[in-house]
Amino acid sequence: MDASLTINVISLSISVIALTISAYLAHRQASAAHGANLIPVVSHLFREWRQPDFIRTQKYILTDLGVDHDSDRGLSGIPDPLQSQIDKVAVFYDDLGKLVAYRALDWKLVIGTFGVTTVRVWNVLKPFIYRERELRGTQHMACFEDLACRAKENPPAELHKKIGLRVDRSP
Repeated sequence: MDASLTINVISLSISVIALTISAYLAHRQASAAHGANLIPVVSHLFREWRQPDFIRTQKYILTDLGVDHDSDRGLSGIPDPLQSQIDKVAVFYDDLGKLVAYRALDWKLVIGTFGVTTVRVWNVLKPFIYRERELRGTQHMACFEDLACRAKENPPAELHKKIGLRVDRSP
């Protein structure tokens, strides 16, 4: 092999290595920027979930909605102002589901944080939402349903083990 061919092969190898490293670093930088951009979104979601009105309405859904109201009229058959309050909770979970479905948020973060309650709220609202779909002729709250299905398939307790959350077993 002559010297010029050897120099060309070495130059090409160095270029390929440099390109690979550059691509890797660019990917890491883009991932870090994406994560940083999501911090305000996640903070807002956590804040919303802790609001007293939200907590009160969610508790009502889980304990009394199915007793006080018939699902045959759908969500829109619930009188206001209760309907508006229930819509806020349902839309919250539907919006979470959208962020997961469109990969704007990591599903592990959402399900690890909101999964148990998502499933519980979905189970109560499901007959109301299904009836609403019939009335509207749409896939009303489809992302909420998808999120609940993902949470059922990936129970938060199992997810916490998989991601390595520790448990304090000391007395």
